[in-house]
Amino acid sequence: MNNQFSENLKKIRKEHNLSQEQLADELGVSRQAISKWESAVAYPEMDKIIALCDKFNLNIDDLLHKDIKEVKGEEESKKKLNGYIDDFLEFITDTVNMFSSMNFKSKVKCLFEQLIIILILIIAGNLIISMINSLFHTVFSFAPAKVMFPVMNVINSLLGIFLTIVALIILVHIFKTRYLDYYKEVKKENEVEKEEIIDEQKDDSKKETKEEKFSKEDEKVIIRDPKHSEYKFINGLGKIVLLIVKFFLLCFALNIIAVLVCLAIGFVASFLVYNTGSFFIGLLLTILSSAVISVIFLLLILNFVFNRKNDKKKMIWAFILSIVFFGVGCGLISTGALQFDVSENDNNLIKTEVKEHKMNDKLILFAHRDDVKYIEKDINNIKIEYTVNKYCDLKENDEKNELTAYTECTNPTAMARDAIKELNNKKLVNISSDISTIKVYASKDNIKKLKNNRSSYFEKIEKENKWCDERINELEDENNELSEELSELKNKEEKD
Repeated sequence: MNNQFSENLKKIRKEHNLSQEQLADELGVSRQAISKWESAVAYPEMDKIIALCDKFNLNIDDLLHKDIKEVKGEEESKKKLNGYIDDFLEFITDTVNMFSSMNFKSKVKCLFEQLIIILILIIAGNLIISMINSLFHTVFSFAPAKVMFPVMNVINSLLGIFLTIVALIILVHIFKTRYLDYYKEVKKENEVEKEEIIDEQKDDSKKETKEEKFSKEDEKVIIRDPKHSEYKFINGLGKIVLLIVKFFLLCFALNIIAVLVCLAIGFVASFLVYNTGSFFIGLLLTILSSAVISVIFLLLILNFVFNRKNDKKKMIWAFILSIVFFGVGCGLISTGALQFDVSENDNNLIKTEVKEHKMNDKLILFAHRDDVKYIEKDINNIKIEYTVNKYCDLKENDEKNELTAYTECTNPTAMARDAIKELNNKKLVNISSDISTIKVYASKDNIKKLKNNRSSYFEKIEKENKWCDERINELEDENNELSEELSELKNKEEKD
């Protein structure tokens, strides 16, 4: 027995909401016969198969040997594709007919309007791209250039494709509503008027051709939005754009989730400064209100992507209250911060180290700070006093009579702990790992030598840089001359 036929018969009957008795009555057979056909116990006669095909608009081969669900799906896909193609061809045909019916002035006017719209869309697209680029650079400024620039190029490419599709949809929609739909209306009105003229048998001088009527009416074209069916290919483009928008929104939702994670970490960390009073309360309020606002935006994005309804009233009230609490929190932070004492260098957090070096006529002191203090002292060598963070180790490098100093912080946890301790004591201190002050103790002659050596060194570097710049300019000029000679030789060869 043909099992495919029995499966197809079940599917067809259920799709049309028919019971076995109802189908049996329509075919003129018993219910048991239908049951046997569906269970593949018996096989219908050819006239019954033909009756089934006629009733349900099927092909005999499809009914007997193919999966009827797949066949219908393929037919529907073909119909949709053909519908898109037909609508696109209809759009082109209407456009050609409209332009052929317009006079020269109207054509120029229409094309000029489309050009203006295209320019506006290009400017808007460039503004959007530049805004997204600046936002990307701001948010991911910590990322290395080798990673950031390739990712930025991919985003710019996708964004360019997306904006191009959106611009095309906008341009086509404006052109359709402003000109094509109006052309169709005028065309119908002309046909009705022509039929009335023929019926009433008026004088030929009062008749107007369709082209003359449209050429007069096109000057009165106004933007309108009649309830006409949109072209299916425009709907297809719209769906593609919608999918791209949802993809970008999901990417943005991931950023919001990352922000929520950071806010959660900040919420826990804020309890480390619980002794700051109103500053601590304001910090909690701003973090919580920011988290609620982030959740609202996240829900809006997810509901839009997955086609869910929003509880607008609750979201609006939650957003308003969050904004209010955020403002209150910022106010409390500001008033609490006014109670803090600001200290540039706290004696409890700094230490002083003294290094002694033998003086020679070529010694150069390279300091990271410009405010080096030179103090005259009757000694043969030089002593350098460094003020640094107590959790940092002072390092010196003396190579080729070039003395430099730097710090290495080996205990950043202790630095953070002291900073939090000072905050709880309502103090703002500058806990820096850099060298705070440098004092040089030496004789008057040695101080003079150190300053002269330093200035001479930088003058020498400046001269070398200037020479390098001049040499680069000379090489560029030579390169340009050689390029010109090469182009002249190529021209001579081509002429010969």
